Amino acid sequence: MNIEKLTVGVAAAALSVILLSSAAFASVQATIEGGTQTIALGERASFPVAASGAGSTEFSGWCEVKSTGAASVVFDARDYIPLSEPAVGDVINFPRRGKRRFEMTGTFQKSAGNSYIGFFFSGVPAAFCFGSGACSTVEEGSASVTASCGQY
Repeated sequence: MNIEKLTVGVAAAALSVILLSSAAFASVQATIEGGTQTIALGERASFPVAASGAGSTEFSGWCEVKSTGAASVVFDARDYIPLSEPAVGDVINFPRRGKRRFEMTGTFQKSAGNSYIGFFFSGVPAAFCFGSGACSTVEEGSASVTASCGQY
């Protein structure tokens, strides 16, 4: 009977340690320094991300990009593994004035404290013509792009 009580006691202690440690891991959340930044052609908006803990941290937030005309914006991040759009290096094209919002989830890897999410205003799409002579057009290029990010 003492062995049974000891076995139950050890099992209960082990289960409580597992539950406590998994709760600690689940509460680790990367936080973004949100806000709004307006950038001109060739400039970058950067939002620092702080990750507490010694390992990877989960991230849940949003970013919105607005353009006043045609623009190409590249999504950039350091130490970020996305589980949703956009992926690092994706180009977000605006053929005309517009707004795109991204509900973002992912993981930030352990880093030296220089993690970020960013957007680079890389260019303005140009009109082009097909071999048949039919030409596409784009609205006048945007002078600036506004990027906003935040957290839930």
